[in-house]
Amino acid sequence: MKKTQIVFREYVPKERERTYYERTFPVPEGICRINIEYDYRRYEEGEENGVSHKREMNIIDLALRDGRGNYIGASGAGRKHIWISGWDSSDGYVRVDPDAGEWAVIVGAYKVADEGVEVTYTVTFTHQERTLLKGETHIHTTASDGRLTAEHAVQMAKDAGLDYIFLTDHNGYAHNLALPVRPDITVLPGGEWTHYEGHAGMLGVPRPLESAFCANSADEAWAKLAEARKNGALVVLNHPFCPNTGWHFGIRDGAFDLVEVINGGTTPQANEQCIRWWHEQLCAGKKLPVIGGSDFHRMDPAKQIGQPATAVWALSRSPRDILQALREGCGCVILWSAAPTLWAEAEGAILGGTARSGAEVSIRLAQLRGGDRVRILTDLGCEELLCAPDTAALHLTRTFPAAKFVRFEILRQERLALLSNPIYFT
Repeated sequence: MKKTQIVFREYVPKERERTYYERTFPVPEGICRINIEYDYRRYEEGEENGVSHKREMNIIDLALRDGRGNYIGASGAGRKHIWISGWDSSDGYVRVDPDAGEWAVIVGAYKVADEGVEVTYTVTFTHQERTLLKGETHIHTTASDGRLTAEHAVQMAKDAGLDYIFLTDHNGYAHNLALPVRPDITVLPGGEWTHYEGHAGMLGVPRPLESAFCANSADEAWAKLAEARKNGALVVLNHPFCPNTGWHFGIRDGAFDLVEVINGGTTPQANEQCIRWWHEQLCAGKKLPVIGGSDFHRMDPAKQIGQPATAVWALSRSPRDILQALREGCGCVILWSAAPTLWAEAEGAILGGTARSGAEVSIRLAQLRGGDRVRILTDLGCEELLCAPDTAALHLTRTFPAAKFVRFEILRQERLALLSNPIYFT
């Protein structure tokens, strides 16, 4: 990822001793992580009468506020290096997306030599950049009817090669108040609203519903979904054609942000029916981003965490950027974490975006194998390509001057290894 750096120096005079004050610095747009290092002459070292000595001259504490004036945290004088991001921050500092603005280090002039001291601050910005992140959007733990603790589930997701995970226990939110925090995988809050007539995912906020989950009519059910969206959750139509727990309230336009088009816990026939229904909605001119999740509950060789998974081209590993990528449909459902990968772009519009009719679409496929079948689908038909035995990657270009959308599938040994969100055309 691209990195840029600024360096500034702050002279702290003796008269500032035992006070706190701010030294501002600008944070530009499009930053996902800030590293701050600072240095100053803390000790005077020397030798007198053959005896070495080391005398503490200055102590400068470090704290931080963001561009909105929010206090981010402090580390005193014990550390010379801190970092801030939406997914991982130094101990003592909250996790926060580094939005553009006038930030400030808080200079704590605890001890200052008579001649004052110059402090050098080096601030390194990591810029946002589209990165393929693979994750699990539907998993249950011991907080409901799952068999794994949250910590165990997160570790299994990491072992499976995933970059993010939502914990989506049934009809509750207590698990979201104690999510595991790890620097190597992003753990996000979630839940599954579970009713006798259907299930809906509620992703991204710790408490999507202020009241209890209960609903005794269709109107009350729709009101619950509307409440979750109002509270900031992404609302997902989960496994709608499952023979046991399908959705029986009908479909209302605009009620769902996402459709779980492939679910690891239902039947292949139910998933196929959902894909056909979704394709019909696209052909009718609707925009419905899709995801896939394992619906994992317990150890089962046939049902593993991340099978399927949702791969998104997100701007960073922060929860905000992952949620935005899911909301916009910037990715694919993949059968497992090592499945083929896809990047598609038309005049700057990637998967989930909208391009001009007739715009050239650039398609890059990787991690292919001989015998894989690549399908290019629009509302007007399907083109299918068979990968030669030595094929590992493909770069294709196409135009679709009369189509409403284009999406992609990859089949491996007759199994759907990848299903993409569309690029739409005006």
